[in-house]
Amino acid sequence: MKKLSSILLLVCFTVYTHAQEKVLLRLNPQQGETKTYEMIMKSDIEGSESMIMDMNMGMTMAATEVTAESITYQAKYTKIRTDINAGMMTISYDSEKAAESQMEEMMASQIKPLLESTLSIVMDKKANIISMDFPNVPDAAFDMGSIQGMSVSFPEHEVAIGESWSSEIELAQLGAKFIMANTLTEKTADGYPIAISGKYTDADGNSIGTATGYYILDPKTFFTKSSNVTSEMEFQGSKIKSTVELREVNK
Repeated sequence: MKKLSSILLLVCFTVYTHAQEKVLLRLNPQQGETKTYEMIMKSDIEGSESMIMDMNMGMTMAATEVTAESITYQAKYTKIRTDINAGMMTISYDSEKAAESQMEEMMASQIKPLLESTLSIVMDKKANIISMDFPNVPDAAFDMGSIQGMSVSFPEHEVAIGESWSSEIELAQLGAKFIMANTLTEKTADGYPIAISGKYTDADGNSIGTATGYYILDPKTFFTKSSNVTSEMEFQGSKIKSTVELREVNK
């Protein structure tokens, strides 16, 4: 009985100690380090012009400059594949294949600047985006929210397992904001999983949607290894349901 009590005390102490461990989340890439990602987006839009759109994109991100305050990433889209079903019209495009129709040629001309240009992203150590520059790419052709959504902003202080903090993402192209709560759920061999939930608000602060999901941070660099976020939003008379999945591809 005494031995059993000692074991139980040891287990409780181990669990308590583990729960109290804290980590300071800060981006820590090696200069010159390159990561390859795949982003999968699925959207269902209900409205006057309803459509279902699936998109698969490949991207490389290289940490070209690392200082004490910030990191500059050079990102390059390597492939873009999309399938659009808009009622009576369906469109498919794959950048890795030659265009075979007039519609595919039109898609290719619109996507060409994305594939041929290099996106420069400057982030601070707390994973906040300071600036983005995508030369020769029109704003309408590039969803800045997809880049901002690649990472979670980190808190000022160390956090323990189970602790939460809040962050915001400005979605200038939509005239909206995403306010979210982030919770460090555990530490695993794969990294640091963070559960997120939040709401979208318009310029007047009215709620226009919600989102839930998770991110897994690399245990060394603290950049996202994978994520999955599902959102629902009402925008300009349309209901938009979408899922965005990001995963690092080992090559």
